[in-house]
Amino acid sequence: MKPLERLKSLLNSGAAQPLARSWAVERTIDGHLEKLEQQLRNGANAYVPQDLQEEAVQRFWASKRIDSFRDAQLVSHGIALPVGAKRLRLIEDRERFPVLLDSVDEYLPAPRQFRRCYQGLLKGYFAYDYERNDVPKVGAENWHTLRGYLAKRSGNVLHGERNPQWTQTLQQHVTLFGLTPCERYGPALLAGNSHEVDDLREVLGISDGSWFMRKLFLAQVQAGVKKPDAQFLETLYRLLELLQTNEVIRNEGLILVLNRFAQLRPPQLAIPLRDAAVAWWGNPWLDTNAMWKHKDLAPEAKAMVTEWLKLEFITAFFTLLAEENTGDDRRLRFWERYVNTISDIRFALGSEAQSNTSPDFQKLRKKMAGLVVPLSDNVRTNNAFIMRMGPLVVVEFSGYSNACYGYDARRELPFRYDMPVVMPVDGKNSLKHSKRELYLRHQDGVHGYERWEDRFEEELATNFGVKPKKSAAPPLVLKRPATLPATSSPGAKVAGPTASPPSTAAPARPAASGAGRSAVGQTVGNWRTTPYSRASLSLFAAQFGLSIDDLSAQNGNLWVRTDDSHLGINEVLLRWGFEYKNAKKGWWHKGRGRRCSDSSGTHRRRPRAKHGLRGLRMQACA
Repeated sequence: MKPLERLKSLLNSGAAQPLARSWAVERTIDGHLEKLEQQLRNGANAYVPQDLQEEAVQRFWASKRIDSFRDAQLVSHGIALPVGAKRLRLIEDRERFPVLLDSVDEYLPAPRQFRRCYQGLLKGYFAYDYERNDVPKVGAENWHTLRGYLAKRSGNVLHGERNPQWTQTLQQHVTLFGLTPCERYGPALLAGNSHEVDDLREVLGISDGSWFMRKLFLAQVQAGVKKPDAQFLETLYRLLELLQTNEVIRNEGLILVLNRFAQLRPPQLAIPLRDAAVAWWGNPWLDTNAMWKHKDLAPEAKAMVTEWLKLEFITAFFTLLAEENTGDDRRLRFWERYVNTISDIRFALGSEAQSNTSPDFQKLRKKMAGLVVPLSDNVRTNNAFIMRMGPLVVVEFSGYSNACYGYDARRELPFRYDMPVVMPVDGKNSLKHSKRELYLRHQDGVHGYERWEDRFEEELATNFGVKPKKSAAPPLVLKRPATLPATSSPGAKVAGPTASPPSTAAPARPAASGAGRSAVGQTVGNWRTTPYSRASLSLFAAQFGLSIDDLSAQNGNLWVRTDDSHLGINEVLLRWGFEYKNAKKGWWHKGRGRRCSDSSGTHRRRPRAKHGLRGLRMQACA
């Protein structure tokens, strides 16, 4: 092909190619146009460069006057901005801030200009956190002045028939300038609906860092505690999850929840509420934990958690830390009746309990923080439980064969808590001392008492004025709902709850009534996946009010005395290998008694004292 013809061919193909190419529709253009139109309708915050705001604020700081509309707009947007070498904020200046508001008022006859200044002040209203600890008093005062100004002038942002969307939205939400700016949004957010709040934040430009977000989360808690009892209990777990993931409102929110829960009649026990309160605030009767002294916390709420924790400690000692004879729980049942008389609790832990790395023991030791004294003894599994009850300090030991000691609390005790304690009688810092005021053995048929509990009770009442709690139904254990709708988190994702194993220290038992047990199927929870152990069985029985009869030491069976009417309990016991006999005898398992491992790793039965030899010291597992 000749050069001239080749050039002609190339030109022809180049001209035809664009016409032959199909033009793809750029669908994203429609989305961009729609977004731009929405911004125009909303009158979205015009971008105001921060450096220009700083320059305008510094000019105003020096001159104390506004010379132009441009400066009025820039300074209005920059009221909460730290400027200059000293990082001063205009809203924290007592002299200049009122001057700015007066200057903005001069633009009231020019609605469009006033509106732009108002928008800047509104931005500062949401940006400045007046409740921060480091906020000066004048800053909080000026913020409240600004709130009143914005409320008073909110209607002045409208002019004519066509107004930006944000000005119309503002008229529908004037409660933003009230004493409870987020109260109206709480119920919907708690129910999982955040549409109104999401739209409001987008139109008004409220950022995630605003105090408004904190108030929104708190509004959900406030909405929950205002519900009637039944509905409040249905939302309790959602409220706790909300507090768990939003530390900034945790203290204030927990006060609201505890105060509300303490009003319930009849009393109920919410184990996650107890655990959360202790995890976040510590032990309620230790002086070092300041939140329990908060002025807004009702005394009955503190007393409620105190009783819950003491019950948990009593249960934990006699199920995890003690070696109860033939698996009975008589000591546990006896001392839990005195929970209201106990003013202080201490634990003397042996080396086994101090070093045990199982999750159960780690959680328990964390709750015991500030209450533990080391117990130095050749038997690593020995522990002791020390209770202050009126004028008496009672010491119970883990070994069932050990007597219960009591000392006059009004005198100097023979042991101290700031150094390890020991167990030999009259030893240095020993828990066992001959100068005791009380010495009682857990033996039936002694001194004319059929049961040792009767003798203990009379001794405590007659000699020390210590009497048990009047007989009353134990608190109902609040069940966790089968499904939990997520609480709404406007504009941000909040981490959901994670599953946790059953509490280390067994929770208080539900009422023995049919009403209390009707929900057992829903409350067994993670017990369904918990491996069998003798300690787990004790915890399980304590939680659901079951009686254990361990006859394995006499070559008998291990019995759980309950019928088969509770599906959840049935499921757990069957999974653990128990078989159902009948309603009278309950559930049994051949040879599943208390075991321990010797140095070779093989399992052997723990030696038991024979009848009439309870005074002999039990052999412990090494």
